[in-house]
Amino acid sequence: MKARFWRFSVLLQSVIICLSACSVKEADPSAPEKIIEKSFNPFVPGRVTVQFDEQMTARVEEALAQGDGVATKALGSDVLQELGIESLRRVFPYAGEYEPRTRKEGLHRFYYVIFDQSVPVTKAAGDLRDIPGIVGVTPQLPIRKRAFNDPYFSQQWHLANTRYQDCDINVQKVWDQFTVGKNNVIVSVVDEGVNMSHEDLAANLIPCLEDGSGSYNFNNDTPTVVPTQGHGSHVAGVIAAVSNNGKGVSGVAGGDAEKGIGGVKVMSCQIFDLYGAEPDIFQAIKHGADHGAVILNCSWGFSPDMDGDGFTTDEEIEVYCSYTIEDLPEYKAALDYFIKYAGCDNDGNQLPDSPMKGGVAIFASGNDNFDYDPLVSYDKLIAVGAFGATGNKASYSNYGEWLDIAAPGGDGKQGIWSTLLGNSYGGNDWVGTSMACPHVSGVAALLVSYFGGPGFTAEECRARLLRGAVPNFFPGSKYIGKKLDAYGAFTVDLNAPVLPPEISWEGTPVSELYYNQTVELGVVVSDPGGQRVRLELVSDAAGISLTEENKVRLEAPAMGIGKNTFTVVAINEDKARTELTHTVTVLSNSPSAASENMPAGVVLDGPGVQVTLPVSTWFKDIEGDEISISASLLHPELASLSMAGDGTLSVSAAIPGVSNLILSAESGGQTYDVSLPFVVKNPGLESFLYPVSAIKTVSVVVDALEPVDVNLAVRSSSGALVKKVNVQADVFHAITVSLDGMAPGPYTIVLEYSGRKQVLHFNKQ
Repeated sequence: MKARFWRFSVLLQSVIICLSACSVKEADPSAPEKIIEKSFNPFVPGRVTVQFDEQMTARVEEALAQGDGVATKALGSDVLQELGIESLRRVFPYAGEYEPRTRKEGLHRFYYVIFDQSVPVTKAAGDLRDIPGIVGVTPQLPIRKRAFNDPYFSQQWHLANTRYQDCDINVQKVWDQFTVGKNNVIVSVVDEGVNMSHEDLAANLIPCLEDGSGSYNFNNDTPTVVPTQGHGSHVAGVIAAVSNNGKGVSGVAGGDAEKGIGGVKVMSCQIFDLYGAEPDIFQAIKHGADHGAVILNCSWGFSPDMDGDGFTTDEEIEVYCSYTIEDLPEYKAALDYFIKYAGCDNDGNQLPDSPMKGGVAIFASGNDNFDYDPLVSYDKLIAVGAFGATGNKASYSNYGEWLDIAAPGGDGKQGIWSTLLGNSYGGNDWVGTSMACPHVSGVAALLVSYFGGPGFTAEECRARLLRGAVPNFFPGSKYIGKKLDAYGAFTVDLNAPVLPPEISWEGTPVSELYYNQTVELGVVVSDPGGQRVRLELVSDAAGISLTEENKVRLEAPAMGIGKNTFTVVAINEDKARTELTHTVTVLSNSPSAASENMPAGVVLDGPGVQVTLPVSTWFKDIEGDEISISASLLHPELASLSMAGDGTLSVSAAIPGVSNLILSAESGGQTYDVSLPFVVKNPGLESFLYPVSAIKTVSVVVDALEPVDVNLAVRSSSGALVKKVNVQADVFHAITVSLDGMAPGPYTIVLEYSGRKQVLHFNKQ
């Protein structure tokens, strides 16, 4: 069957624990479990993986060693009976000489639990989680395949495209100037079984060995790879079909048969077959690292069409996008192991005969034209998008900022030519990110062939692939990564600094907004290396966003009154970044005092005096909105107030005293309050006091509009000095005299200020 994307039932893991690159962490018991109760069933029936703690692991190992295939005593018989558990076995089997590092990384604690398929997976997972010693349970979801003188070389536009300039991978100059591959470099192809006897491929394959160290079938646990539909053979051929042998096609790193130069080797780690068996996919990934491979090619992955019915619902997308790499602990553990230990001994040191320290894991991004993948978005992997023969994003290719690099995957009827079943070749029907992925693996193998040896690291290989790729190659907003360029990977100067993008404001950005304004700030972005630049916005404030035109939109009503700081980050394809930070203050729309008109206070010469105050002129609104004003007195007995429609306030004084005139101005739902000193004088007196018959205090008002020094003396009816104070006062700020400790009777107050002397009288009750 030839199709751009196929489904096989294998494993996707769900959430519970998080594994680091170096060790397995215990699950957080407070973290919520990911239990999916949906209208569709996304899980593989009758199978989950569990992670034990060290104590339970030891008990299970002891039980299995004694022939108890389900570790009855370790797990508890009640649960076993209810779930119908049939067997337990390690996800990562005993690894011989590599067992020490396997246990060091905690991989020995992962086990498959096989149970009665009639039991719902969610029930089994929930029951197993209740068993002490089990720190993680992960149900499983389906994955899919991603899909010289050689006679068909002219069809291999992806290697040498004469019709559409720059739409191949620019590998011819690498063959001419550097290398065609080297047979001490091994690429692990975790996929369908490879055709081990193909005339154009067999010479570059690692054979199936009886001791299990070569190509291996992880479907039935035998050293016999069985090709089924051609997907694995096609992927392997793109990487290492024998070049220049007068047969079929050329591989990216297939050597040169005419010159007697062998190509890189492919190790077939079979995880797919025709019968839907559940493979040991995690063991297959680990196998390459334990047996000489330094490059991992995975042309398969997950799909948002989780139930495989050909339709993707919003419900499926919601579940699919809820997963991250942290929810896939077995995948993360296996991949971290490959990246860390490929080409290395148990201590992580490069082996003497290994061409590279560490491994490079390369994954097809997917064929759903979708912008997310929970596995391939893991930043330690190289995520591969696909383009067609004309240099445009392939219609099916997944996309997004998580993609690292794009390679030829074909589109329409311009597919990728490679080896198939028997001794056949194909063809224009073979398109997909499955086909793009091995182009990247092939170039990685060429890099290891040429630069490899003591001290060469996976980090350098990865850096050459990504920094040597062509930036800003693909038009449109759906990003699929930089374009793979084999020659660029060989010639890039890794010592050259990674230049960050440049970013500035378009004009002078506003620093103040009124409460109901919305504005957009233009951003000017450029990159010294001509790379594509994307923008991100960092802000805790609501109402600040990036538009599709890369403008910063500021919506003051949502931002709230006060200062709002945000940062625009420019990131290029080499992940270099530049930040631009700005602060905008949102001003209240409340009216404010018109300081040039507002008086310091209001003084009336005595009871019966009437005045009209133009209070509407005492306020302003920053946007010119209509203002409504209300007025009141803190001591309303001093005067009557009346507000007219023209914004004037009529005041009629009643009795002497000091108070505060409270004015409230409202505009646009916002209010501004002001309090003005208010005095009704005692007629004929320069200064006065009130009340004249007091119990606790007497207030003394002096006749001064500005603060003056006042000497105040209180004397009894006999003329004895009772108390004396020196204060500053004015007509708006009365002097409060406490009468505590004074006997009832008549008293006088003598005031001296500004060269004047005045005697006032009151009676203490």
